[in-house]
Amino acid sequence: MVDITIKDAELLRLIIHGPVAFELLRTGLEMDLFQAVEAAGGLSVDQAAATLGIERQPARILLLGLCSLDVLRKEGDRYVNSDIARRKLLRDSPEYLGPLVDIQAKIINPAMGDYAEATRRFTNVGLRHLSGPGTTLYERLTAHPELQQVFYDNMGDASRKAFAQVLDNFDFTGRKHLVDVGGGDGSNAIELAKRYPDLEVTVFDQERVISIAAERAAEADLAKRVHTYPGDMLHDPLPEGIDGVLFFHIFEIWSLERNTELLRKCYDALPEGGVCLVYNYVSNDEGTGSLMAGMMSPYFITLASGEGMVYSPGDVEQAIRAAGFRRAERYDRMKFSHALVVGYK
Repeated sequence: MVDITIKDAELLRLIIHGPVAFELLRTGLEMDLFQAVEAAGGLSVDQAAATLGIERQPARILLLGLCSLDVLRKEGDRYVNSDIARRKLLRDSPEYLGPLVDIQAKIINPAMGDYAEATRRFTNVGLRHLSGPGTTLYERLTAHPELQQVFYDNMGDASRKAFAQVLDNFDFTGRKHLVDVGGGDGSNAIELAKRYPDLEVTVFDQERVISIAAERAAEADLAKRVHTYPGDMLHDPLPEGIDGVLFFHIFEIWSLERNTELLRKCYDALPEGGVCLVYNYVSNDEGTGSLMAGMMSPYFITLASGEGMVYSPGDVEQAIRAAGFRRAERYDRMKFSHALVVGYK
C-alpha cells in the first residue's frame, strides 16, 4: 500500500476542482490513453495526439492534467503511466477501476448536485434525473436497461474483488440452501456454488435483474444449483427451505430501522441454527472515516434510497441483535473498507 501525502492547500484545491479531476481521469480511460501509453512504453505529446486522434493542444491539456494528479509521469519527453495507473487503470489488471468510473459518470455524478437539497429534505432528490417508476434508484433503473447494465457491471466487479474475504473468513460447509437477498447479477451465488459443490443458492431480486443472474448461472453450467426468485425485498417473503441468508451490500441502502425490519424477516425465514451474513462497506466505529465511507454515504441519501449511509460494524451488530439473533460474530479488519457480521439463530 502506498501512502500519498497532500498539502492542506492542495487538498482543498483538489476538493474544489474534484469534477475536473474526475473528468480528466474518465477522458483518459474513454480514449484508451493509459492502454496506449503502456503499449508504447511512453508517448510524447505529438505521439499521444496522433494515437488519440486529437489536436496537439487538447493532448497537452489532458497530459498536463493527468500528470498534475500523479496518474501519469514524465520521463524525458515521454509520458508514462504511474504505478497507480498500472494497477488501477489498465483493463487487464485485477484491480481495474473502469466499471466504478462508468457508474460514477453515468449514474451517480449527474445527481450529486442535489446533495444539499437531499440533506435539507432527507429524501433522494437526485432521483429526479432518472425517469421511470418507483422511489429508489434500483426501481428506476429497470426503465433504463443500458444504465442498469452499467450499475450491475460495477456491482458484479466489486463483488468479485471483495467477496473472497467472505470465503476466507466463513466456512459454508454443511449449509444446504442460501438465499442472496438483492443478489443482482448472481456473482456471489456463482462463486459460492463453485466453491461448495453441495450448496444451492437462490438469487432474490427484482424480476428484470434476476434474468441476468439466470443467464450467468447457465453460462457457468450452474443452473441446477443457482436459482432465481423474483420479488421485492421490502414486501415479499423470502423463499422457503433455506438455512442461510446473504445480506450483501444491502445494509448501506436503508435506515437502521428498516434494516432491522429486513433482518427480522430473515430471522423469521430461518430454522434454528440458521445464519444471516451481513457484508458491506463500513465506516469506523468513531464515525470519522474511512475516506471511502465518507465519499459513498452522500450517494445513498441523494440518489439510491434517500435514507441510507455507510454504517459502522457496531451499527450492523446492533441491528442483528435487535432482529432477534442470539449471537453475532464480527469480522471487521477487512480490506476495501468492508466488514462481515454474522447472526446466528
